[in-house]
Amino acid sequence: MKLPNKWDSLSFFRLYFNKKINHSKIIQILDKYQGYEHFFNAKQGELSYNSFEIEKNEPLDNVELKVQELLENCEKKNIKIVTIWDENFPELLKNITSPPLLLFVRGNLPDRDLNLISIVGTRHNTMYGKLITEKFVEYFVNNNIGIVSGLANGIDTISHRKVCEMKGKTFAIVAHGVDMISSAFSEKIASRIVENGGGIISEYPCGTPAQIGYFPVRNRIISGFSQATLIIESGIKSGTLITAKFAFDQNREVYAIPGNINSEKSKGCNELIKNNQSILCTSPEQILIDFGWKLKELPLANEAIQLENANELKLYKILDHEPKQVDIIADMADLEIPQVLVTLLNLEFKGLIKQLPGKNFIKV
Repeated sequence: MKLPNKWDSLSFFRLYFNKKINHSKIIQILDKYQGYEHFFNAKQGELSYNSFEIEKNEPLDNVELKVQELLENCEKKNIKIVTIWDENFPELLKNITSPPLLLFVRGNLPDRDLNLISIVGTRHNTMYGKLITEKFVEYFVNNNIGIVSGLANGIDTISHRKVCEMKGKTFAIVAHGVDMISSAFSEKIASRIVENGGGIISEYPCGTPAQIGYFPVRNRIISGFSQATLIIESGIKSGTLITAKFAFDQNREVYAIPGNINSEKSKGCNELIKNNQSILCTSPEQILIDFGWKLKELPLANEAIQLENANELKLYKILDHEPKQVDIIADMADLEIPQVLVTLLNLEFKGLIKQLPGKNFIKV
């Protein structure tokens, strides 16, 4: 935990826990004064001790106890505390309005040379949103891009899980202490994130429970971590749009996936595009090309070799990127359902198609 000048952790936390001093003022104070005593003895000026009307007889023992408990709790749970003055504090995050002074990190922060894209969206995604998310994430991970999201249900969780499946790096920014993940499902994903070299990150100290007001504030960090933010499905009043606005205000690129105009889950994305608050995005390659990031050449599937018989060729031509139910596929192919199921299974083993819930199938 690095601090400037001669400030120590106790002195820093005396300011940090004081509700009369906001974070931007703390940064200015620590940069201006050599330590707490220097600040305490300052007689005049906007950043002097007296200007904040701090009680001079504040119980220092209470602060010491609070700091000691925090540091011991973090050490016990292997949670790192990184300050904005530390070398490994994310450079992009330093440059946002009201950057966090501290990051509590379970696992790791991103490497300096890792390009990052934030992916956010609705908690109540459609199958379209799920498929788009998995497609984009797979492409990004294959091109060594790290993914940032918020560990919420829906698009966030789909993003994290897909990255973990591919052994890539993903980072979850949470609106509570990193030790306060409530659901077993989210904790399982969090553990996989850390195992794969990613991290669970928060500006809130260990032991801090989630509160409604923390989530929109947290969103500025999700967008602040990355060069670009991708919005995949969002309602018109979704918290996802708060992240988009933060990214826009931070002069970061915002991309949005267009969707069905009749879908409530796509109205937020469509509005962003309509109002020129985001770039219409139709492929993951588009983002990499826009940033000049090197595209990895991925092997192309050779359908002529992989399709071994007439039935495989027939079913593969019938399928597209809209899910089709097995009964419909059988009717279109004029084949018996058992025959269709065997053929579809072979195509799935070859990685050419994917089965969705309800015996629906799509091309990969």
